[in-house]
Amino acid sequence: MSPQRIQRKRVKGWRKPEGAIIVTRPSRWGNPFVVVPAGTEPGLLSRRRERVWTVNGPGTFFQGTGTREWAADYAVRLYRRWLLGSMKRVEDLVPLIRGHDLCCYCLLDQPCHADVLLELANGDPE
Repeated sequence: MSPQRIQRKRVKGWRKPEGAIIVTRPSRWGNPFVVVPAGTEPGLLSRRRERVWTVNGPGTFFQGTGTREWAADYAVRLYRRWLLGSMKRVEDLVPLIRGHDLCCYCLLDQPCHADVLLELANGDPE
């Protein structure tokens, strides 16, 4: 079975599966691009769950209107660009997770930087 993303949970009794690696912040694999709500556009929140989101990280500050999923997807794309922007970073981080399941707090049906790591470490083009 190929490595997969596992949702890390903050509930009593949850245990990380053996061999899985935590890739949340502040681990060395954590996504430095943070998504935070910056406010609500009048009338948007009630209609389409849209708000103004801020995505910031190393050398980046972006603000846009959309859903939480849109903002998370943007942060994941920034993470991919940031990670691939340094071959040293890729060479240092990716081999350590090859063949392992990865744990992050992101919901499994939402964009997550762990998917980028799984793809790079295991050659999964999903």
